[in-house]
Amino acid sequence: MKLNKDLEGVFVADAAYVSEKLGKEFYRENKRILFAKPRKNIRKIITFWQKKLYDTRMIIKLRFRNLKMFYGLITSLPRLIDGYFANYIYSILACALK
Repeated sequence: MKLNKDLEGVFVADAAYVSEKLGKEFYRENKRILFAKPRKNIRKIITFWQKKLYDTRMIIKLRFRNLKMFYGLITSLPRLIDGYFANYIYSILACALK
């Protein structure tokens, strides 16, 4: 929660990683909301737009997978934030310039 204190927007997550308590703690009125698709064993209705939003998550996961597999994106080796940033930029540029 310390890392998330200044974040704003709509966040989409796996239901496996999100508890109801975490969702309530993360929520800030008019600033941020955490949305997780309900598990299959939970009877919760989601709206059409919530489902569309959740479905975009898979597209983003596939893009990151491609960056990792084909363009050298490494998320566990850099020691400093600048290293992470540089690795992301290099991978995205390699993909864009392909």
